Parts: sequence; structure tokens; C-alpha cells
Amino acid sequence: MNPPAIRTAPFTRSLRHGFGGVWRLTLPGFARPGQLLKLAALLAGFALLTLTSVRTAEASVFFEWTIRYLTLLLPVMAFISGGGTIRDDLKPETVDYVFTRPLPRPAFLVFKYTAHTAGLQASYLLALGVLLGVGAYRQVPGLLAALPLLLLAQVLAIGVFTAFGVLCGTLTARYLVVGMSYGSIVEIGVGSIPTQLSRLSLTHHLRDLLQPLASTALAVPPGPGPFTTTVLLVFVAAAMLGLAALVFGLRELVGGRPKES
Repeated sequence: MNPPAIRTAPFTRSLRHGFGGVWRLTLPGFARPGQLLKLAALLAGFALLTLTSVRTAEASVFFEWTIRYLTLLLPVMAFISGGGTIRDDLKPETVDYVFTRPLPRPAFLVFKYTAHTAGLQASYLLALGVLLGVGAYRQVPGLLAALPLLLLAQVLAIGVFTAFGVLCGTLTARYLVVGMSYGSIVEIGVGSIPTQLSRLSLTHHLRDLLQPLASTALAVPPGPGPFTTTVLLVFVAAAMLGLAALVFGLRELVGGRPKES
């Protein structure tokens, strides 16, 4: 007598379940005790630095420091975080697990970027709260009116520079060298040239966005407007993420060595 045939359901990939899995693998890392202690220490240091830099109630002084934070410190941190998270997923021991899952590599990278960026946005929302708290302590006028623009600039800065970090981390393990070269050549060099070439600088567009706050503090010339700048930076972030996903899907990944029995 023949044994009964066992019916198996056809294997299907679920991007929705894959996104949930990547989300659950990524976000808990932001809530680990060590990570929370590190975040608390960074926020305390940032509060002290802001108190030292903003000693008066003058709006020009506060917003000058705020713009420097949003166009210098925050982009650097977002870039390093984006590059670091994708390099962690390219380690041999991680490759053995992650890339045997039923999820296309490009989708994994996009999901990873989305989840990691969400965690960064939440973390730096606390930093923005610290910044505004110092401004309120110094009794700086116009904080509430400036909040939507500051929040938009922070969201865009994290989104585009995290995508840039992911792209560089996908291309090479020396993504920091690439980032330093880009920063010195484009952001510092080309970005300071008073011509249309300066628009190659991503932070130039962030300064354009913050122009209403910088009109008296940094004398930034008028920009194209918040909507145009937002669309442009979102497009740049999407383009870099798409290129990173393409490279990530095509590159050869090496897992760990098989264990000896």
C-alpha cells in the first residue's frame, strides 16, 4: 500500500512579512540598554555644548548654532550610522542568516534603510527637543514658529545622508574615507563657490531650506522654497537608495566558513 501523498503549499515570498521581519530585527537595537545609555550621554553632551554656544536670548545666535547642527553635525552622524548599519549586515556571520531568508536583496536593503531611518528619526527627535529646551531656557523668541521648519530640515537631513551612508557602505568597507573625501571636495570646496555649482552640495539645499531663519544670522541668499527643496532632497535620497539596492542585489556575498564536524 502506497503512503498517502503529502501536499505542500507553493513557496511564496511575502514582502509584507519580510518588512515586518527586518523591522523587528532593526528597531530593537535602538532600545538596548547600552544604546540607550550611549544616547543619554550624547544628549547630555549636546545640551552642554548648546548651552555653551548659546549664551544669550538673541535669536540670531541660537538659529546660527541650530543651522550648524542641522547642516554639519547631524549629516555626519547620519552618514556614519547609515554606512555602519549596512556594513553590519555584510559581515560573514550575518550574511549566513539574513540572505538565506526568502526576501530579495534589494527589498531587504530598502526595508533595512526604512527601519533604521525610523529609529534615527526617533533618536534625533530627542536631540531636537534638547535644542529647543535650551532655547526656551535662554528665552529665545520665535521657537514655536520655527519648529516646523527645523523638524522638516532634520527629517530631510537624516533621510538623505543616511541613504548616502548606505550607498557608500554598500560600495566599500572604507565608506568613511569616501564620506570624508566627499565632504572636503563637495560640501566644503564646491559648496562654498558662489555659483550654480554650489547646488551639488546637499547641505547647500538644507541651508536654502533654513533661509528664513538664517536671513539675519548667516545672510544666506534666497532659496527655491521649502517645497522645491524637499522634493529635490527626497529624489536624491531615493536615487541613492535605488543605486545601493541595485549594487546590493548584484554583488557577491561571502558567508562564514563551514564549521568542522
